[in-house]
Amino acid sequence: MKFLVIMGSLRKGNTDRAAERIREIHQSYGPVEFEYFWPLEENLGFCRRCFACISQGEEKCPVKDSAPAIEQKMRDADGVIFASPVYGMNVSGPFKVFVDRFAYIFHRPRFFDKKALLLTTTGAVGGGDVLKYLRLVAKIWGFEVAGEAGLITPPGKIPEYRQRENEEICTRAAALFHAALGSRAGKAPVSMM
Repeated sequence: MKFLVIMGSLRKGNTDRAAERIREIHQSYGPVEFEYFWPLEENLGFCRRCFACISQGEEKCPVKDSAPAIEQKMRDADGVIFASPVYGMNVSGPFKVFVDRFAYIFHRPRFFDKKALLLTTTGAVGGGDVLKYLRLVAKIWGFEVAGEAGLITPPGKIPEYRQRENEEICTRAAALFHAALGSRAGKAPVSMM
């Protein structure tokens, strides 16, 4: 199985660790390949809102960057993980640049055969709002949302009870994602009920 993680974090912190935990859980089901796309580190330009992509097709976009290659990576993946920490009660700036750059997909959805897992981390609040936004984007783009993980990761040492809750959330989301991917993903996960 091949997964693409769209990582909206600005650093390798809680969101990156959570994505790595989901990777570990998936590896327990069988061989997996995880590729990370960090919008902040890639050649991804800002949408100019010129509407060329809408009226003439995305190939007419004046921004010449790695967007076509990134879209192909989403197409090639068996599953896509949309991951962003909560910044100012929404997704991070780099993740928003990613969404805006692919705005043409809102008008011409194309990922109807793809599954998505949504992942967010927050110090205290805003996780539900970010999951709602990620769900809206993924669904309009055509993805089937097959798992969600909203983790509370306060600054400093995370209390043990919160670590256990976060582990349960990651395990449940990974199991749902795995099950949605079907028999191509290897052995069936253990029931969470």
